[in-house]
Amino acid sequence: MNTDRYWILMPLLFGLLAPAVVPAQTQAPVHPLDALKMQEYWTVYEVLQASGRMDKDTYYATVLLHEPAKDKVLAWKAGDPVPREADAILIRKGQAIEARVDIAGRKLESWKEPKGVHAPIIDSEFKELGELVKKDPRVVEALAKRGIKDLTTVECVPLPFGYFAIPELDGHRIMYGGCADQRGAYLPWGRSIEGLLVKVDAVEKKVLEVTDEGPVPVPSSRVNFEEAFSIPRPGTTPLAVTQPLGPGFQLTGSEVAWQNWHFRFRLDPRVGPVINLVRFDDGTNLRSILYEGSLSELFVPYMDPAVGWATRVFIDAGEFFHGGVLRPLREGADCPANAAYFDALVADEHGIPVWRSRQACLYEFSSGAPAWRHFEKEEVWARPSRTLVLRAAAVIGNYDYLLDWRFEQDGSIHVAVGATGIIETKGVKAKNAGDHAMSGASDTSEAAPDEFGQFVAENTIGVNHDHFFSFRLDLDVDGQNNSFVAHRLKQKQLPASTHRKTIWVPEHLTARTERDAMMDIHLERPAMWIFENPSVRGPLGYPTGYEIMPGQTAASLLDPEDGPQRVGAFSTHQLWVTPYRADEFYAAGVYPTASKGDDGLAAWTKANRPIENTDIVAWYTLGFHHMPRAEDWPVMPLMWHEFVIRPFHFFPQNPVLTLPKEP
Repeated sequence: MNTDRYWILMPLLFGLLAPAVVPAQTQAPVHPLDALKMQEYWTVYEVLQASGRMDKDTYYATVLLHEPAKDKVLAWKAGDPVPREADAILIRKGQAIEARVDIAGRKLESWKEPKGVHAPIIDSEFKELGELVKKDPRVVEALAKRGIKDLTTVECVPLPFGYFAIPELDGHRIMYGGCADQRGAYLPWGRSIEGLLVKVDAVEKKVLEVTDEGPVPVPSSRVNFEEAFSIPRPGTTPLAVTQPLGPGFQLTGSEVAWQNWHFRFRLDPRVGPVINLVRFDDGTNLRSILYEGSLSELFVPYMDPAVGWATRVFIDAGEFFHGGVLRPLREGADCPANAAYFDALVADEHGIPVWRSRQACLYEFSSGAPAWRHFEKEEVWARPSRTLVLRAAAVIGNYDYLLDWRFEQDGSIHVAVGATGIIETKGVKAKNAGDHAMSGASDTSEAAPDEFGQFVAENTIGVNHDHFFSFRLDLDVDGQNNSFVAHRLKQKQLPASTHRKTIWVPEHLTARTERDAMMDIHLERPAMWIFENPSVRGPLGYPTGYEIMPGQTAASLLDPEDGPQRVGAFSTHQLWVTPYRADEFYAAGVYPTASKGDDGLAAWTKANRPIENTDIVAWYTLGFHHMPRAEDWPVMPLMWHEFVIRPFHFFPQNPVLTLPKEP
């Protein structure tokens, strides 16, 4: 064996087969929209420490990039100074504080203490208040009634109110919650101690109220999915994903170039992947499509009126993003072997930057489906396709959400959410649906235990709930000034001479104000949602445009005046369109915790602002109702929902006509 050749080739082979990891860069930013760097986090920390305003009771809820004005970003050129600011949300004895730091100038630009809002929850609050609850004599007594005297395995978790549920929330940071007994399990999910509810003042560090409705047995069904055997199905053989010549995309800092696509991205602690400056090279020009796209908010209301459940309403991204919503990806499960991985930074509750590994991945894949095909005259004409995927995993409490941005060769972008993780469950006395029926309880006034959910295991109800995701999409189709046009498909009556009675025709409505653009999906009244540039026309005379094409989705069934719905009001419509405003990022407002619903999409659009032929932003609601089933337990199979942003008269013909005949 030629050992010299072996030692030369092995590093090369390892480099081709091993997954690439791109660290969170510690050097200076090279673009105004880059994620905050290590030294920038430290600058924020040092500026605030030197301001004389910090004390031992002041904690960091978050530090986020404050984006420069859009016109400045678009005018910026490589070599220009990079404007950099950061927004810190702090919390001091329940008071939210907003601090803006000029990073380049190393100075505090502003310090505000807004009234009537609640800062996001920080990890130490959960831990400290949980221990406080376990020491309360009323809780100890209630647990003893249930035969629980060793509290080592008991976990109590006070949660924030996701809406203004009780009058005491005015001026107070109050949380509610219950306990679970982890004994015999690796995680406490599915081990809830029902009938016991606590209310806590998070500032006074005081248990305000303990409600004990009587013991309910703690479920004991098998929940340790971590120990599930790895059993190959019959006929399973190895399936390999390789790119022997390396990835087909190019990375320059945070900028990605792939096929005809060019875009930037960063990983934001609050909303996850943020896609910027998305452009498509048509062979002549690099044309703008999307200035910025990201998740904006997530609304999860539960559908059980019982004590402790009626107020279980979560505005997940805005309440629980301390420390970042993203979690590490696992090679071979979350991302294939040819993926490149990206690290990120977040601030802890003391403002110190924390390194987070493998927070996103980027990879190409071929589904085996054609980009196009046609059979005629005994011949198949076709071209294979491939896709570029940017993926991250947001983990908020019990749920895991894969967040995908899938760039297609035909100029379309598929935005997808894959829900998995562990469903919220409730312990009940009945073993199963049949047990309750046989007990005769169904003939009395007692409600069936599965009225508000389904049995997923013995003594275990998966509670009905919703998931609503709001995506903020700042479309700039061939420039900033766009219009939204709804092409409503209407029935048209035909004369008898046509030998038909009816056809459908599009009725074009250009939205002039925000109210015109509030769109709902109705199968009997379909519409196509087009964002077009009225100043740019293609060779066939149509304005260039992009369509938001809905996938399977849902609308909220809650009363508009219901407290949870007032906060999650973005779920009322599947599409909203607003004029671009630099301070409108979050569909449920900056501070959704215990909110009265006076910030966010529904509040902004009351002004009914003009949106025609100007810089506009689309807000798409992706939603689904979840009635749990046995197959969702003890861990839920991945379930995808998506929508598509696709060209509409943006190209003069099929943009994938000339793809290679091999993938």
